[in-house]
Amino acid sequence: MIGFPDFIHWHLDPAGRLGEILFGLIMALGIIGAVRLGVEDLSNRSMFIAILGCNLAWAVVDGVMFVLVEVFERGRRFRVAHRIQTISADEKALELIRRELGDQLEPLASPEALRVFYGDVLKTVRAAGPLEATVRRGDIFGGVASALVILLATAPILIPYLVIPKPGVAVRVSELIAVVLLFLLGTWWGRVVGANSLKVGFLLTLVGGLLVGVTILLGG
Repeated sequence: MIGFPDFIHWHLDPAGRLGEILFGLIMALGIIGAVRLGVEDLSNRSMFIAILGCNLAWAVVDGVMFVLVEVFERGRRFRVAHRIQTISADEKALELIRRELGDQLEPLASPEALRVFYGDVLKTVRAAGPLEATVRRGDIFGGVASALVILLATAPILIPYLVIPKPGVAVRVSELIAVVLLFLLGTWWGRVVGANSLKVGFLLTLVGGLLVGVTILLGG
């Protein structure tokens, strides 16, 4: 049986997880400011409900968008495959395959190995028959994983509204938690891509800090 963390790792690659957490945290910071600007009688309960509701809505929207993007990308690849099937000249078909796959593969293999690989791809595509882009189970699971990542990433931001009596203090602590999480995400991101983890962490922290500063200047 697949555990909860394994489910997310299985259906969402590291880049996808990083992106979902980043956008989730930035969105949460924006939501905090927007909610405060729209609420005259500020209370922990109203802030908690508003932020949780926005996070849930964003998670659902992002999950649906994940599914749509996967179907769109699969459909694009299938359209390329259909074009390859309709081209009778091998050289033209191989050139189309190279344009589609070359950017990812050319730095990793020799030209001779790639020619053999492209030839195998051509044979496979021509033998595949009609291809149809439909929603698959993996797309649904990936959308669910995206939504779960956003909810998990933004959950710590809600804790201050449950444990800190003063709403103003709870808001500042909530914003601080979001900024710290952005820094930790940046250091993780830097390690994944081989960049300076501290620089990336401070960059994302700066983005979060600017968002908080803008909302404070606007009265949030």
